[in-house]
Amino acid sequence: MKDWAGKGAIGRGGRCALHQRIRQELRTKLLDYDFTHFITLASNHQPLGYLRMRALLKEWDARVNREINGPKWGKRPDERLVWFAFPEKMDVNPHWHMIVQVDQDIESSTRAERTERLFEIGHMHWLSLVRQGSFDCQGVESAGVIQYIAKMSAEETHFNKFVVFREFMNI
Repeated sequence: MKDWAGKGAIGRGGRCALHQRIRQELRTKLLDYDFTHFITLASNHQPLGYLRMRALLKEWDARVNREINGPKWGKRPDERLVWFAFPEKMDVNPHWHMIVQVDQDIESSTRAERTERLFEIGHMHWLSLVRQGSFDCQGVESAGVIQYIAKMSAEETHFNKFVVFREFMNI
């Protein structure tokens, strides 16, 4: 790996230090958001790998956003859920840890009501995609959840696999 300062290849120790710095910068950036929910989407099924879990995450995101925001949800990117998903144990018990920010200034009362049902809606759609799966949704009590959710990013292979909601937007 070349370092961006143009000084040549980065050794193992330098790469590790760079990776730790990037991970810390990510955690710092995540503090800029006002996350409202901590969600775990578990497959409880070992053979599912990263690519299949990513496809399931994308489908879950589409279904939940459609139910909350209506059939034209794709044309209203400003109303979609804001989230970051971190993979964990992709070889043993693949699951996603997500931190989610729900829009607090919803003008439509029906959309506000649907958004308040995120737990119910998210649970229903995850289990319809992964029958043996499990779904957990909790309120975010402190910024400590960011440290917890990003713990798997300590491994370089996992750090490169976290997903941001915008990756699934057609904008």
